Amino acid sequence: MILLVLPDVTQDEALLAQARSGDRSAIAAIYDQYFEPIYQFTRLRVNDVQMAEDITSSVFLAFIQALKKGKGPRNHLRGWLFRVARNHIADHYGARQPLPLETVEQWFADDATSPEFHTMRTLDIETIRALIGQLSADQQEVLLLRFDQQLSLQETADIMGRNINTIKTLQLRALKKLRTLSEKMA
Repeated sequence: MILLVLPDVTQDEALLAQARSGDRSAIAAIYDQYFEPIYQFTRLRVNDVQMAEDITSSVFLAFIQALKKGKGPRNHLRGWLFRVARNHIADHYGARQPLPLETVEQWFADDATSPEFHTMRTLDIETIRALIGQLSADQQEVLLLRFDQQLSLQETADIMGRNINTIKTLQLRALKKLRTLSEKMA
């Protein structure tokens, strides 16, 4: 199980402002804070350690290049980095590729409070893989971003290029489908 603690958004805004003004220590701090979350997100999507490292490195290279050109994120640093990672993954594997089911057991945090995830915890990992494999690629990605990466609805919507209501609907339908499928197996 992977548990990530993401930085405070207010602190991110200050770091981003410093990075935009060319402060190398701020860029290094952003890299230090976000390398692991971006890497884990990428690794869970591609299930290839070397490719995940390469894609993660390319995300930060894109960030630095964007800053040099006066572009890049103006705010929402975390969402921008995850969106670039998502785009790089799509460039390599396609936009609608389902998540590799080998990494599913790492999605569930020990402190997850929803009844759906308590139910999922009682099932064996092969059953969970089979259930999640029946979700659409978008539903899988919403669950990964919301529950594994603990991103907000707005951040998830920004990353996926959707509106918040669509994200809510995808999440609701994914959890409902998981609940229905798990009840059929019980």
